[in-house]
Parts: sequence; structure tokens; C-alpha cells
Amino acid sequence: MDRKDEILEKALDHFLKNGSKVITMDDIAHEFGLSKKTLYSLFENKEALLKEAVDLLWNNFLQDVNIIKNNEDNPLSKIISIYTIAIQNISTINPIFLFSLKKYHHDAMGVYENYKVFMFEKVVNPLLEEARDQKLIRANVDIDFFHKINFEDIDEKLWKYKIFEKYSIQEAIDYFIILKLKGIITKDNFDFI
Repeated sequence: MDRKDEILEKALDHFLKNGSKVITMDDIAHEFGLSKKTLYSLFENKEALLKEAVDLLWNNFLQDVNIIKNNEDNPLSKIISIYTIAIQNISTINPIFLFSLKKYHHDAMGVYENYKVFMFEKVVNPLLEEARDQKLIRANVDIDFFHKINFEDIDEKLWKYKIFEKYSIQEAIDYFIILKLKGIITKDNFDFI
């Protein structure tokens, strides 16, 4: 691992725990014993650092997603496994991270949002379509609408309703994923989940 990657991983860890507002480039330079000039030679500014940190966050998650997609057969099982990892990851992130991105770092938030769109368009939507083709979910389900009202902002819903303060991760998975999928599953496959 090179120095830039090491800084990026440590900065991401700080951002996930404390948000982006309270951590300055001075703090990061000081933690690694770098001059600000050296830090700025690696990252043009804090926004650039945040954008790369968001990339790292999502790329780590997408590695897990690819393993699931390659190792499980049933598209509904894949969706459940993917969202299980997502919810587990979300439970470790301080909500201030996302809120500080929204408020102070629009470019980095744009990167975050683009990954969410990618997740739907390239991962979840094709799996739901595959499930529909296999007659695992009802043929009349509007997949876009289903996703919008159930999965689209799951991270924000989990934080907004302080789910992790009141419920276990398994309960969050049950209520946010499994019960929602049961609502669209075909009668013949109801016992699958």
C-alpha cells in the first residue's frame, strides 16, 4: 500500500466516524507527519480527498457485491445478501458523514449519489428483473417504483429513524429488505424467504 492509499483509508475512517466538517487538511497532514504542501500534492483540496474517500467506500462495498453476485444463484438471495452487507456497513457509519457531505461537499455527495444510482441500475434492477423472469416475483411489479419507495434511500431512513439505536441489525434486514421482498414474491415462492 502506498502512502496516498494509506492516507486515504485513514481519512475515510475519520470521515465515517466524525463527518467531514470537523476534520481539516491540517489535521490529516498532522496525523501523518506530512507538510501541507506534500498533502496538497497528493490531493488538490479537501473536496478531492473526500471524492476519493467516497470512491474507496463504495469500491470496498462493490467488491463484496461482486463476490455475492458470483457465488449465489438465486437473484432474491443475492439481493438479501447485498443489502445485509449494506445495512451492516451503514450501521458502522456515523450519520453525520452523509449529512456533512450534503451540506458542505456537493461534489463528493454527487459521487456518493452516482454510486447509489449505479447500484440500482447495474446491480439491484437487473437482479429484480431476473427474479421476475424466473417468476420469483410477480410479473406486474413496477421495479423502478418498488425500488424508489423501498430501497432508494435506505441509508438515510436507517439513520433518520435511529434504527440501530432501537433495533438489531437482523431486525433492520427483516423489516427493510425481507418483508418488502415478501410483498412482491409469487405465491409459489413465498416460503423461499
